[in-house]
Amino acid sequence: FADRLSRARDILFLADNAGEVFFDLPLVEYLGGFASVTYAVKGAPVQNDTTVEDLSIAGVDGRLERVITTGAATPGVVLTLASDEFRRQFAAADLILAKGMGHYEGLSDMPGDGRVLHCMMAKCRPVADSIGVPLYSYVAILR
Repeated sequence: FADRLSRARDILFLADNAGEVFFDLPLVEYLGGFASVTYAVKGAPVQNDTTVEDLSIAGVDGRLERVITTGAATPGVVLTLASDEFRRQFAAADLILAKGMGHYEGLSDMPGDGRVLHCMMAKCRPVADSIGVPLYSYVAILR
């Protein structure tokens, strides 16, 4: 991961739950010292995931270098449903930080190219089994 980070110029940070932005900000700001960081939120409310409105309500939207939406209201990223802007950013990113199990579920069928760092808890048996970890394990895996 350190090698991938040192070479990254464009980082796409896939946000997860609303309210976690306060935990994400220090990491986003740190990563901003290495590369341009785009913070991606959901295009519309879905479950408890972050939206642009949530960032505004939290008063942090001005602290993020660039914010885009996935263009869809899906728990994880489904590229076929995502906006053209999101798909372009996804393709161009040197490193993609994907928080949450929904993003793993949405992206795990894609061939791993060493660009996607999944950070999550394996909260169900099929996901835990697919990664090879015990149920409820915290996982950081570069695919």
